[in-house]
Amino acid sequence: MAKAKQAGAAKAVEREAPDERFSPQYFLNLITEVGTLLATVYDRRSGLTRNQTRIITALLQHDGRTQTELANELQIHKVSIGIYVSELEALGLVERRSHPRDKRAKCIYLTELLHAHKHRGMAHYADIHNASIDGIREADYLAMLECLTLMRANLLSVEEEDRLRAAAGQAGPV
Repeated sequence: MAKAKQAGAAKAVEREAPDERFSPQYFLNLITEVGTLLATVYDRRSGLTRNQTRIITALLQHDGRTQTELANELQIHKVSIGIYVSELEALGLVERRSHPRDKRAKCIYLTELLHAHKHRGMAHYADIHNASIDGIREADYLAMLECLTLMRANLLSVEEEDRLRAAAGQAGPV
C-alpha cells in the first residue's frame, strides 16, 4: 500500500512539473535551431553563404537596390554587404551599375547567369521544404504557419515600440 501511495505521489509530482516546452528558452532554442538547420542545408546545396543567399533573395524581390538599401533591409553592416556583393560579382551572379540619379552610388542587379540558373535554387528550397515538413499533417502545417504569421506580427509590433522608445530616449526593458 505504501509503495502504491508513493507511486501515486511520484505521478502527481510529474504532472505538476512544468513542461519545458513552454519555457521561453526551449522555444527560442528550437526555432533558432530549425532556422539554422534550414539555412545550413540550403547553403551546402547551393554553394553560397547564408548572407549571399539573403542578398540574392532580396534582389529577386526588388532588383537594383543600392548596397545601403540592402544593408538596411538585411540588417548587415554596409562594409560586409560590399564584401558579399563582391563575392557574388566574382561568381557572375550580380553586377554593380551606376545609380540613375546619384553617381556616387551603385545599384546591384542580378545577372542573366543567375536568372538562367535560379530554378536550381528554387528546387533546393522545394526539396528542403518538403523534407522538413515530412510527416506533418496539412492542418497542422497550416496552423503552424498561422501561428508563425501571428508571432511575426507580434514581434514587429514589439520592435516598433522599442524603436519609438529608443527614439524618445527611453531605455527599453532589460
